[in-house]
Amino acid sequence: MAFLGKALGAGLGFALGGPIGAILGGVLGHAWDTDNKRRQYMPSGEDWPEVEDTFDRQVLFYTGLASLAAKMAKADGRVTRDEIEAFDRFLSFDLGLEADERRNIARIFNEAKNSPEEATAIALQFKQLIGYQHEVLDMMLELLFKIALADGELHPNEENFLQQVATVFGFNHMQYQNIRALYVKEDDRPYKILGVDRGASPEEIKQAYHKLVREYHPDRLQAKGVPEDFIKIANEKMAEINSAYDQIKRERNF
Repeated sequence: MAFLGKALGAGLGFALGGPIGAILGGVLGHAWDTDNKRRQYMPSGEDWPEVEDTFDRQVLFYTGLASLAAKMAKADGRVTRDEIEAFDRFLSFDLGLEADERRNIARIFNEAKNSPEEATAIALQFKQLIGYQHEVLDMMLELLFKIALADGELHPNEENFLQQVATVFGFNHMQYQNIRALYVKEDDRPYKILGVDRGASPEEIKQAYHKLVREYHPDRLQAKGVPEDFIKIANEKMAEINSAYDQIKRERNF
């Protein structure tokens, strides 16, 4: 996945512009300022054109992830060595990326960390470019949770950041809690993972379970442009969904 070199050679395949374009353009060393249409922000109220090419979606996904991870690390005003190392461990152990691939991602992380771009603007542009796809946005938020918890603790500033991103992505409180329950142990966790109340009927629970299985099957996510490197994490989510459903079935005896 030496996508930065490929992106440079291909001219990205689309004109990004905006906060993500500024960050990626800075990393690639493009003369973005000579192409005003690429560098300008979309007028208020207009959407960015949806990215349709699979390769471009993968470049966008990695750039969005590294950029938002950097902004989350800086949410308390500074980025520590521990946070940088935690992000690198995530890339290495969770995604299985080689050293040269991690260096490319680190370049985006550092560019975003030092850029004036707002996290909410990055999240909004990612949402629009990816085509408002709920499953892909869900995966992005899950990965940010995983990165936030790389040190074993969800800090208040990190949770506040995650809530802001979730709001930009269009997730309601229940949807946010569903994702949070995957990573934070708390009461009624199986029900929160499935997105149902404890008093839900067996039929409602079954419907919620099958809906999640359809939406978040790894093959479906990959078809929507989620990079193959993330399929392991998608499989982990499916295992959590199955485990939550099995636990509720045993508890409710149906």
